[in-house]
Amino acid sequence: MDWERVMDRLSSFYGCGDWRVPYLRDHAEDPFQVLIGTVLSQRTRDEATDVASSRLFARYPDPGSLARAPRARVERLIHGTGFYRVKSRAIRQIAQEILDRFHGEVPRTLEELTSLPGVGPKTANCVLVFGYGIPAIPVDTHVHRISNRLGIVRTRTPEETERRLRQVVDRRYWIPLNPLLVQHGQNLCRPISPRCPECPIRNDCATGRALATGRPPPRAQDRPQRRPRPSATSAGAGGLRGAPRGGGASSPRAPARRTSTRSPRGPTRTRTRSPPSRRAGSN
Repeated sequence: MDWERVMDRLSSFYGCGDWRVPYLRDHAEDPFQVLIGTVLSQRTRDEATDVASSRLFARYPDPGSLARAPRARVERLIHGTGFYRVKSRAIRQIAQEILDRFHGEVPRTLEELTSLPGVGPKTANCVLVFGYGIPAIPVDTHVHRISNRLGIVRTRTPEETERRLRQVVDRRYWIPLNPLLVQHGQNLCRPISPRCPECPIRNDCATGRALATGRPPPRAQDRPQRRPRPSATSAGAGGLRGAPRGGGASSPRAPARRTSTRSPRGPTRTRTRSPPSRRAGSN
């Protein structure tokens, strides 16, 4: 895989600027807020996460204030996220442990971050990349799906994908990998019906090349669905099901009943559907 070319094409297509520029020069974020925001994002749409995070950090922007925050108030602030009661307890516990064990500063290593309650590899890697600018590969569903579609990995879980990507991707590409693939997954390389003809990296993609030439793609779920063949016993393929063989007389049939095609209020009308929206970013 020519990662230089893939990064250049995705950056140009989405207008992201030069991926070689250090990420934190233009996207500096508070490590604590990256940590808590990523926990809130679990099983929650991006829009709801953004609203809840903004409300929460407007009142409790640091570990000290969040650790002291009343449970009921935190629940109200993050109510739009999934499992908000569980998350309210988790993020206050995380804040308290940062105070107690790390003197109020978010740790900078994967091992220390994953020792915090409810913090897994993806969340920890997000803090390293977006909070500290330390090379890591956060793997969410988009990165996992696209990595398999590209043919770089053959894995079943995001955790497996992260381990494999660390082995096969040069370290200089680790930081821009997540932002670019996530944006691509939200727009063109969607879970269902990916828009391969519009993809700027389709020629670098094992799935794009396979679909363009009629070959099966790497993932079974991306293979075109075959139409079921009509049954040989159906009426259109050789008579009625259960009809007697040979020249015997068939059983008598009741006359068909005619039903009215006109409703009491007048003739029926055919409705037309408007074409589907083509907005980029809808998911």
